[in-house]
Amino acid sequence: MTQPRAIVPVQLVIGAGVIAISAVLAFGAFRFPPEMGFVILGAHVYPYAVAAFLGVVGLVLSYQAFTGGFRELADHDDESAKTLPGGKAGAAWVTAGLVGVALLINLIGFVLSAGLLFACSARGFGSRRPVRDLAIGIALTLPIYWLFNAGLGVSLPPLVNAWI
Repeated sequence: MTQPRAIVPVQLVIGAGVIAISAVLAFGAFRFPPEMGFVILGAHVYPYAVAAFLGVVGLVLSYQAFTGGFRELADHDDESAKTLPGGKAGAAWVTAGLVGVALLINLIGFVLSAGLLFACSARGFGSRRPVRDLAIGIALTLPIYWLFNAGLGVSLPPLVNAWI
C-alpha cells in the first residue's frame, strides 16, 4: 500500500495566486465595452483567452500541490538544483534585453528589437549562438507583427525604420 502524498502549502498558494490573477483578468475583460473591438474580435477576447489559460495553469498547479507537489522539480539535495542556469549574469542578459527593447523599438522597429530581446534572453539561459538566436527571434516575431498589423489593424513600429 502506498503512502498518500502530502499537500505542499507553499505550492498551493502559488496555484491559488495564478487562479486569482486569472479571475482579475477575466473581471477586467468583462468590463470592456463590446464596441471597443478591433477588426473582427472584440477587445475582451484576448484577455479572456489569457485568463482562461492562466486559470487552467492555476488549477493544474493546485492539483499538483494537493497530490504531493509540483512534478519534475529537481531534488533539493542535488547540486544542480541550488543554482539557476546563468545565475546573476543570466538575469543581467534578460534585463538588458528588456531595456534594449524599450530604448530601441522606435529606432530599429518592433521586429528587430523583439529579435534582440529573444537573443539576449537565450544568452541569459545559456545559449552561445547569438546569430542563430537573433534569427529565431526575428522568425518568431514576424508573424506576430503581421498578425497585429494586418489581422487586428494595430500599428506597431515598422519592420525597419526609414533611417536604416
